[in-house]
Amino acid sequence: MEVILLEQIKHLGNLGEQVAVKSGYGRNYLIPQRKAVPASPENIAEFEERHAEFKQAQKDAVVSAQERAAELQEIIVEIAGKVGVEGKLFGSVSAADIANAISDGGIKISKHEIRLPDGPIRQVGEYDIKVHLHPDVDAFVTVQVIAED
Repeated sequence: MEVILLEQIKHLGNLGEQVAVKSGYGRNYLIPQRKAVPASPENIAEFEERHAEFKQAQKDAVVSAQERAAELQEIIVEIAGKVGVEGKLFGSVSAADIANAISDGGIKISKHEIRLPDGPIRQVGEYDIKVHLHPDVDAFVTVQVIAED
């Protein structure tokens, strides 16, 4: 299936590129998420007309992500949890918990933007967590997991 990308997608291509993808990936993910359109002659012509508009939207998204990254660099998130022996948490701190704590602080963020490559946090301590805001913009947030009183 041939599609025209409406935004930059990691490991696939940049805005405006016509790429071949598997039918299921195109139909079930790219097109419903408005990340691509089928590469029909009508869609190609429409994309050429609106190319500048898409470029500007992509630039605005990068600028917005950079502003959010600057805000995130300045904060330290504290999350309290019940702790057992040796500083182990009863339960864990997940990406959703971190996203909720950041959102409560006034910066809108979704749990899908939080990257926890080693899985949920299960120990008390201080962690630098990667936040993926845009394909070109990543930020790091300091998360302190402390014992609940």
